Amino acid sequence: MGKNKLDKQGRPKKPFYQTWLPWKGDRPSQVILKLLTLVMLVVFLGAAGYLVNELVILPMQADQVVSEIQDVFYETEEPSSSESSESADPSASPEATQEPEEEQPEMTDEEAQAQIRKLQETYPDIVGWLRIPNTVIDYPVLQSSESDPEYYLYRNYKGETTKYGSIFMQAGTALDGSDQNLLLYGHSMRDGRMFAQVGIFNQIDVYKNSPVITFNTANGGGKWKIFAVFKTNTDESQGEPFYYTYDHFDSDSEYLNFVYQIRQRSIIDTGVDFNENDTMLSLSTCSYEFDGWRTVVVARLVRDGEDPTVDTSQASYNPDVVYPQCWYDRYGGSVPQWPDTFEEALEQGRIDWYTPPADSE
Repeated sequence: MGKNKLDKQGRPKKPFYQTWLPWKGDRPSQVILKLLTLVMLVVFLGAAGYLVNELVILPMQADQVVSEIQDVFYETEEPSSSESSESADPSASPEATQEPEEEQPEMTDEEAQAQIRKLQETYPDIVGWLRIPNTVIDYPVLQSSESDPEYYLYRNYKGETTKYGSIFMQAGTALDGSDQNLLLYGHSMRDGRMFAQVGIFNQIDVYKNSPVITFNTANGGGKWKIFAVFKTNTDESQGEPFYYTYDHFDSDSEYLNFVYQIRQRSIIDTGVDFNENDTMLSLSTCSYEFDGWRTVVVARLVRDGEDPTVDTSQASYNPDVVYPQCWYDRYGGSVPQWPDTFEEALEQGRIDWYTPPADSE
């Protein structure tokens, strides 16, 4: 009792901490080895902690915040206690992976708009709700002031800092019908959350699986038919950028020429028609084919009395799609030639997507 334990050579065993920490009597080589071991241990623990935070904790926190607002949005009426117990299913909690979530209950546009107004009582910057079937995209849409247009780039609807940010509308865009292009932005997260799935809508099977978007605001919106998907650059060294962020046009000709430029760049010919009375919804996210690229999905509002479904059998890849110049520099080929204006292309029979408004003469 009380005697030090001996090692195999009959020497007193060192305490555990002396084995790993530099200690009096250690040879210089032992000190260096112990220090290197400690440094590697600290680096390992730091890296492990970082990965756990990035891959587990932050995604769980983001999912929880989204789940909270979804619970409020989709609670259109108070269920009875029996209904509540029958419908309680832990697997129904949204998990933002690359696989689609379990579908939330279908809502009418009027119900959705009423719920948005309810949300605005607590979160006045919520201006709408975006949902794309068969994807994880089922989020509130925020809009900040023009003095801080990217406020929600790295903040959730509560104003809390998060790398996921929010889906947000371009600051200054009016929702009273005076602006023809409603632009929504979101991060393309590599774990599949936020607008990651927007970035793969250039794949025709993905488009065919979700050709219609639901986007409601407090007083309008509804179903939107996707009519174009394009990729563009933001770096002038890659070619002249296409500025797709205009939201207001002073004439029908200006508007249709803008849409004409979009249709040239659309990777998919969707077969969805368009005219000057239509309102656009553009979803923009980062794309990784080249530095600074963007993928943009563009839809138009379903018209009054129009069938809200899309015959996707008409969809095909655009044989004359226009990419930024850097695409041709890397992969070869040349930019397809199109007439300079919408009017010229229409006269030459190069446009099959334009249908004059029903009230036009």
